[in-house]
Amino acid sequence: MKKIALSILAITALLSSNAQDYNDMLENGGFEQVEGKIKKGGQIHLAVNWMSPTKTGADLFSTKVKQGYGTTNPMGKEDPYEGDCYAGIKVFSYGDKEARTYISAKLKTPLRSGLKYCVKYYVSLAEGSKYASNNIAATFSKKQYNIAEDKSIMAESDILKVGNPVLNAMYGWDEICGIYTAKGGEKFITIGNFSSNADTKSERLKKPKGFTGQQMISAYYYIDNISVVLIEEDEDCDCAKPQNVNDEVSIVYSVSPVNPEGMKDEQIVKYSVVYFAKNKSNIEEGADLHLENIAKVMLKNSEYKLKLFVHLSSDEMENAAELEKARVTAIKKYFMDKGIDGRRVTAEFFKDTKPKDTSGSDLGNAKNRRVNFMLVK
Repeated sequence: MKKIALSILAITALLSSNAQDYNDMLENGGFEQVEGKIKKGGQIHLAVNWMSPTKTGADLFSTKVKQGYGTTNPMGKEDPYEGDCYAGIKVFSYGDKEARTYISAKLKTPLRSGLKYCVKYYVSLAEGSKYASNNIAATFSKKQYNIAEDKSIMAESDILKVGNPVLNAMYGWDEICGIYTAKGGEKFITIGNFSSNADTKSERLKKPKGFTGQQMISAYYYIDNISVVLIEEDEDCDCAKPQNVNDEVSIVYSVSPVNPEGMKDEQIVKYSVVYFAKNKSNIEEGADLHLENIAKVMLKNSEYKLKLFVHLSSDEMENAAELEKARVTAIKKYFMDKGIDGRRVTAEFFKDTKPKDTSGSDLGNAKNRRVNFMLVK
């Protein structure tokens, strides 16, 4: 009976998947179909159905490429959201000194006037970016943009992240999702920044620890898993629950984990750091890589003990004691799940008395919400 039940579930899932594929207006939204070898930048055209609508080509990356434009590449390191491939575009540069890039594809059929489509795609900021920005958008058009020069495309931004925040997460993927009501006859989708620099918000970022490449004076984002699905009701568009536009946007700062090869144990621990969202204690994506490095050190030598230095930002003082304890508990749980005795982990609390950044800005406060570590032999 179990085998029969599993088979029925598998068939149901397959039919559901096929129905989704049938309603998806976009071919090769995950860039998985590639014709040719990726040897250099600017080769988005190797992904079936995709092209660059301006002179400077967008980039294509694949896990199958071992050097150059693989998941470890000149811009940073990121695993695909799904499958083996993803694209990369430049959406902002300081003073417009570097050309923006875009990706564009033809839809399977023109969109029909009045019908609704659930549009979804995922972005991740590359570590090689000196800036992060907002205004990453999808736009639909009846004609293909085809500009023979490095010129920014000025157009209506049809699908943006709710609230249009600056997207500064360097680990994992941010979902951008929304409903588009077709005007009728749209044949192409293009993704990039369609606003002027003056209308684009940006943040300057420090070079992440562990990133040895040359930082660009721009905001460079990886793009993956794009879909344009016909829906009947708004509820059929299963976007991740958006943050209320009127809510305060909480920035989570992040730095790359160190490469432990050749480093002393105390150095690995010293240069690891975990950052948190405002008033939150959950371990963010990317932070677990820092904890993983520390766990390996602790497991290697059972005599080691670990001390946590817990810092809050000045805007987290209302429930400071509870928040400090919650963050220590989350980190301890991570280590205990790895088989490390929780009694080997102690903590010292500083509240907001030792800020890393005194600017008072949102980004500065994000840098202050942190836990540092020290190895005790």
